[in-house]
Parts: sequence; C-alpha cells; structure tokens
Amino acid sequence: MNVHIQGNEQITHLLNEWYQEIRARHVDAAQLLKQEIENKIHDIEENQTILLYYSLIDFRHQYLIDSLSISKDSFKQSDAYKTPTDDFLSYYYHFFKAIHSNVTGNHSLAKIHYDKAEYLLETIPDEIEHAEFHYELAIFYCHTHRSILCINHVMKAKDIFSKHPGYELKVAFCNNLYGLACTHLKEWELAEEHFISAMDTFQKENLEYNILIVRHNLGFMYATQNLSEVALRYLSEVNQKLPSDYKAVFIEAREHYKLGEHEIAQELINKGLQLSTQLGIEGYIHHFNILEKINLHSCANDLEKAVLEGISYFEREELYEYINEYTEKLAVQFYKEDNHLKASYYFYKASKANEKNFKKGALK
Repeated sequence: MNVHIQGNEQITHLLNEWYQEIRARHVDAAQLLKQEIENKIHDIEENQTILLYYSLIDFRHQYLIDSLSISKDSFKQSDAYKTPTDDFLSYYYHFFKAIHSNVTGNHSLAKIHYDKAEYLLETIPDEIEHAEFHYELAIFYCHTHRSILCINHVMKAKDIFSKHPGYELKVAFCNNLYGLACTHLKEWELAEEHFISAMDTFQKENLEYNILIVRHNLGFMYATQNLSEVALRYLSEVNQKLPSDYKAVFIEAREHYKLGEHEIAQELINKGLQLSTQLGIEGYIHHFNILEKINLHSCANDLEKAVLEGISYFEREELYEYINEYTEKLAVQFYKEDNHLKASYYFYKASKANEKNFKKGALK
C-alpha cells in the first residue's frame, strides 16, 4: 500500500518504504529509514500533507519499537494537522488513531476510528494491509474482553500473513495473540501451545523484546490459574528487563498480594501507579488504586471509594468483567464487616455486570 503525494516523490517513496518495513516488523530496516527520512524531512516544512504522513508513520514506528512508551499525548503531533481528505491518508489517520486510543484505554473512541478505517479499507487493494487491520482489530477485541471476535480477526490476519514470505514474525505475533485470547477463555493448553509456537520463532531470531512479550503473557496465563509462584518466575524477569511494562507490574503486584507478600506488592503498586500516571493510562491508574486498597486491607468504605471511581471508567468503556470482579470483592468486604445491606447491593451489582458482559459477548 503506497500513498501518492504530488511533489516530493523521493520523500514520499521513503515514507512508503518505511511503513512497509514497520508493517513486517523489520526493526533494523525501519530504524535506518527513519534516520534517512529525518535528515530530509526538515527541508519540506511547507508541505503539510507530507508532514502529516511523516507524523503518522512516526507514531506507528514508536508503536513498533516500544508500545509501552505510548502515552495519551503520543498522537498530539498528528492531531495538530487538519484531518486528511485523501482516502489513503485518511485511512492511516483513523487506523493509527484507533491504535493509539486502544493502547491508552480509550476503547470507545478506538471503536469509532476502527469503524472509519474499516470503511476506507474497502478502497485499498493491498492484502497485507487488510491483514494488518485484522490483527490490530483483534488486539482491540482482546483488550475489550471479546475473545471470540479476537480469534476471528487474528485468524484472518494469520491466514493472509502466512501466504506472504517475509511476514513470519507477524505470524508469530498472531500466535501470541491467539494464545492471549485462549487465556481469557480459560483454554489453558491451547493458549500455552500458541505461546510456545510464538516463542520458538522469536528465539530462532534472537529477538529478546518479543520473547519478553510472550513471557509476560505466559506469566498472565499462570496468574489467571492462581499459579502465583510459576507466574512470578516469568513476570519478575519481564519487569527486570522491561521496567516500563506497567501491565506486567500490575500482575506481579497482584500475585505477591495473593501470596501474602504485602510489602513487595506495595512497592510494585507504587511503581505501577507512577508509570501509568506518567503515561495517562486511566484504566491502570484505577486498577492500581483498587489493588492498593485491597493490599493494605483497607476498610470497605475506603475500598468502595476506589472501586466507584474505577467503575465510572469501566462503565464508559464497557469493561463489565472488571466491574463484576471489583464489585464482588467489595461485596465480600462489606459482608465481612457485617454491613449486609451494602454487601447485598454490591453482589447485585456484580451479578448485573456479569449479565452485561455475557450480552456483550453474545452473538448479535
């Protein structure tokens, strides 16, 4: 898929090449092209279309190199330009805006932009770009707890990538994502099988960052089975080598809490809160705040305050699974304190959230 911009054909060609290398996850080649383009882009400051295209691909490059560094402000440069009218550039804008919104936890906004990008995708004949879209949409469905839709789209992506030489890493990432969807569905053996398949590909290429992504997911898989000691073997390594992985920090903190290691858990909670606050990741700020109250054995009223603050976000983003989890924990705490009226109320809230979560995943 190539964008065509009148004038500055050389820089446009380089930008097209850059995106193709990013899309194939060829990190070294993408880095070289980024450097070459940066040396030339300053000479064409008057061409706003080129500069918008550059800012969009630059964001996509950051997403490839270090998705954990993406903050709520990472798309500001692209948003500073007028929304493009060209179909290709408009597609890029909405697609990448959707990715940014999903990463930062604004899933409702992400869905709006995925829908707009999907409409524009119909005019694009590039099969690889269709696979790329299906893969990223699958990530969105994974983040929003729609695992069957995630699997549906990731298999479409994998089928296309598998037919094209040079996209072996993309196939491996599809296997990794499939494993994550299976984890949410509690299909442990199938999840592990796909994680190991992805790991094998990354180990053959000696890609440590990619290996750590899979190890993070293996840690999450074991954590969801309450195999805390096994989970921590994976997560402690990930957090040592990727200290900015706030998601892994959260899971590790939660597993230490489960084991009664409250001081270690609190240190990790403090670190995770700092990371997620710096990046503006609202969802994880709520996760860490709630976990902190639980870890400190706070009274039900204090826990309630943190949970209600989180619910306002989780409701907006339709993350009913978290509402069910946290209101149930709150109900138990009120029950332990003999406040049976509030315990009953929050058990009811948990039940209603579970119903909404079921309806969200049901076939329409």
